[in-house]
Amino acid sequence: MTQGSSRLSDRTDTILVLDGDQTSALAVVRSLGHSGLVVDVASAFESPICAASRHTRLCTRYPDPLQNESRFINWINERMESGGYALIIPVTERTLVPLLRHREAIDDTRIAMAPSDALEQVLDKERTVTLATRLDIPVPRSWPIDSLDQLDTAAADLGYPMVIKPSRSVGHGNDGGVQLSVSYAHNRDDLEKQVRHALNHGAVILQEYFRGDGVGIELIADHGEIRFAFQHRRLHEVPLTGGGSSLRTSEAISPPLLAASEKLIKALKWHGVAMVEFKYDTRTGEFRLMEINGRFWGSLPLAIAAGADFPRMLYELICEGRIAPRPPARENVVCRQLARDVDWLEHVLRRNAPASLVRLPSWKDVLRDSALVFSPRHHFDVQSLRDPKPGLIDLGRIVNSQVKRVTDLLRRRWQLRRHGQRARQACGKRPIKTVLFLCYGNINRSALAHAYAAQRLGRDVKLMSAGFHAQGDRPADPVMVETAAAQGIDLSGWKSKSVDATMVASADLVLAMELPHIDRLLKQYPDAADKTFLLRGASAIGNDVEIIDPYGLSPDIYQTVCRQVICSVDTWLGHTQAHTER
Repeated sequence: MTQGSSRLSDRTDTILVLDGDQTSALAVVRSLGHSGLVVDVASAFESPICAASRHTRLCTRYPDPLQNESRFINWINERMESGGYALIIPVTERTLVPLLRHREAIDDTRIAMAPSDALEQVLDKERTVTLATRLDIPVPRSWPIDSLDQLDTAAADLGYPMVIKPSRSVGHGNDGGVQLSVSYAHNRDDLEKQVRHALNHGAVILQEYFRGDGVGIELIADHGEIRFAFQHRRLHEVPLTGGGSSLRTSEAISPPLLAASEKLIKALKWHGVAMVEFKYDTRTGEFRLMEINGRFWGSLPLAIAAGADFPRMLYELICEGRIAPRPPARENVVCRQLARDVDWLEHVLRRNAPASLVRLPSWKDVLRDSALVFSPRHHFDVQSLRDPKPGLIDLGRIVNSQVKRVTDLLRRRWQLRRHGQRARQACGKRPIKTVLFLCYGNINRSALAHAYAAQRLGRDVKLMSAGFHAQGDRPADPVMVETAAAQGIDLSGWKSKSVDATMVASADLVLAMELPHIDRLLKQYPDAADKTFLLRGASAIGNDVEIIDPYGLSPDIYQTVCRQVICSVDTWLGHTQAHTER
């Protein structure tokens, strides 16, 4: 094959690409189709984006491997027997993990999958950390956790904020497989809540939070030897604290990062594609290994746009036995996942990230990155003039999603305004002997309302408070304890309670903090509708009638919430006292 040829050979091999609902799968389909191969697509979902590509010959649906793994494997075997596929390419762990688990039951020579031991090591983040440590590759300080008893020791070493990583991206629950993701803890209660949930699906690793840019070394290796490498840097991530990239750029390969990747790939004897992910601190030059993705990655469209055509190279490696030589990829190419970048913009506008974790982009940053669409080096993950239909469908989905969000927002504002009017009309119109304050955890807002009302009313009215959190007897949030103390309110001995039918039935008045609290309560206890209101509804005007949960936010937010609770309780109980006196 001549270098730069758009066709692989005169062969007419047919390739089956799984996970056809993913944009990375679309990049694979376009690459192989453009190379002259016949491409079929399959997905666990209806109407996957890849079905719209002009390069897709046939689109089929398979049983969701997270729900029925054995049926999925049977489907794979049937397709291998009847489809005549030269290669089957799993694109995500959703399909890769069950294929690995049942490798002996399938013809794995026709599946793009690394050797089992190597793949097991990269799928298990604890084993990845162990391997990197043995190779003297820097990793964040890490604590494998299999019990809540280990949390305090780990927290004392790692500090906050802390990264909570499920050991595997695909875990198992009562209803089958579960996709898991990284989360962050800012305090002890936050840590316990998230780890408790994660442990339901497998082992967990706690890591220190390392500040830096997300950088990936994307590569293809032949039995442990890297044949081609490419580097990208994340410019936008969703969520802002770290996640999938919505805008990224190609750049010169960093020798230290490449050297670390070479060590890992050689030790693993890796065969196939992979992306080695790092956090890189541009100020100090320090870096940490985050993980190794042993399959195609979300930013694959950038690599292809820059000239690093990994799907084509993977076909050459597996089906032709060698990878043709190529020039290095182009630098400073940018690629945008439009739907996710719209979400990124919303996160930025809402400032949806703690300042302790990330530097929030300025308006200047937003405008600069938006202007990149006019650059000849700018590309989209989905939108393409050479294959327009998927891009048009994606645009339609974005528009529909935004219209729905605006509609939902307007509906919510109307509901909040209506609840505010109900509260103002009801305030002081009925005799009140028992009040129930309600929020989610009963360690911040409803606890404060209860304690303050008790100081105001003494024994004239029976007061209760509760939350939806399943665990009771929890102390009040330490930050709220301190905030309340500054207002002369004592929460030092507080113990939370979980709401139950007896509380709801005995209350003459239920005062909730947010609309979802009312919705959730009335689903369980619909008879409480006439006596349930928003606490702030009687004291606020318009649709600003909720009191947000300050948990894990800045001290200023706690102080604002404290003032809102006190003012709202004064409004309700002032009318209650007046009615009682009459």
